[in-house]
Amino acid sequence: MSATDARSAIPAYADGARPLVYIAGIDPAAHTNGHVSYVQAHALAAAAAGFSPQIFCVGAKPDVELTDYGMLHRVATPVRHYMLAPTYWRPIARAVAGYLEGCGHQPPHVIHSFGPWAATAASAAAKLARLRIETVTVASAYTTILHEWNGMLRGLGTQHGRRSTLRYRGWDPWVRTVAARVERHGYERARLVLVNYDSVARLLRDTCGRGLEIRRLPYAAPAAFKSAARSSPASPPDPIKGLRAVGAPLVVSVSRHVPRKGLDTLLQALAALQSTGVRYRACLVGPGRLLGDHRRLAARLALTDRVAIPGEVADVVPYLQHADVFVLPSLEEGSGSVSLLEALQAGIAILAAACDGIPEDLVDGEHALLVAPGDEAALRGALARLLADAQLRAKLGANARRLYQERFSAPQMISALADTYADLGVMP
Repeated sequence: MSATDARSAIPAYADGARPLVYIAGIDPAAHTNGHVSYVQAHALAAAAAGFSPQIFCVGAKPDVELTDYGMLHRVATPVRHYMLAPTYWRPIARAVAGYLEGCGHQPPHVIHSFGPWAATAASAAAKLARLRIETVTVASAYTTILHEWNGMLRGLGTQHGRRSTLRYRGWDPWVRTVAARVERHGYERARLVLVNYDSVARLLRDTCGRGLEIRRLPYAAPAAFKSAARSSPASPPDPIKGLRAVGAPLVVSVSRHVPRKGLDTLLQALAALQSTGVRYRACLVGPGRLLGDHRRLAARLALTDRVAIPGEVADVVPYLQHADVFVLPSLEEGSGSVSLLEALQAGIAILAAACDGIPEDLVDGEHALLVAPGDEAALRGALARLLADAQLRAKLGANARRLYQERFSAPQMISALADTYADLGVMP
């Protein structure tokens, strides 16, 4: 589809609307992780507020695609690995500047970037400034790359194998000397930095100094814009159907298989529960570099008939619909977890590690059970408690659903995002 054809296909609500540029960096149509979920949720909120979201990312060839969350602009670059973002930020910046120069709308234009691509927004804004075109740069930060990376390294263990360990250790010098510096450059040049949690604001000020203009903004998962409630569960997905202990409570975790997510700790806790005769079924949903390592660990722990690890799935909703307990065993989460918001929306009893921004959302014993990150004994004990107590699960699930409606549903994010852009002098 050409750019002209794609613009003519924008949904009716966006006809004539002011374009709002989002710099995603990685392709949100080709990847599944928290970063692209944040991008999609912001774009959906912006569209609902009356803007026309234009999302820029890297691709194998130049392309424009209409999606249900906005117009996706792929920019051809020689490399597309997200860790190499500093080597391809300039092609995206040129594409953004070219688009806004010819878009036909009066400035100022918003250029809103996410995470390490804040430097790309700064570069695009500088190019447009030379053409006397006014822009407003906004950056959404949900952690810093060093904070996330340190969580990755803490999560590496012997169970992950030599190859996985060498891969992460090998990236370490690049992350510390190049990627972190470029990320800081972008945040320091943003007009406004948006965060979801006070913990992230503190992290940014420790990294970039006290001069950043930071605002806390409510957020939501993309699912909040599409589905109202957990209802009428369909037939269980095949990975769940294949598990033994039919009828036992189902434990679900939705997470990437990377070191900082703590899924090896969850597997060890599940093995210990099995050895004591606790009845359960479990499904660990999600892709990631450690997927094979975790499948092998589950086999060594004799969990293959009790625990399914299907990898990436097309839709996590059927898994959440059938879950009795949702577990997030992370060592590091930055500003929180999109999958946690999906569990709140579904009204599932939650067990989570009390890391980073999660305790700012969840009160232990009221909305969830919280345990120390990486504490396998605490995770095992809390999970055993939930599996044995249906009444506690029902209470936590009901409170989780109420919390979602009060703080993480789509209307809160739409209103807050629209107000933020208006305060910066940009209206639809």
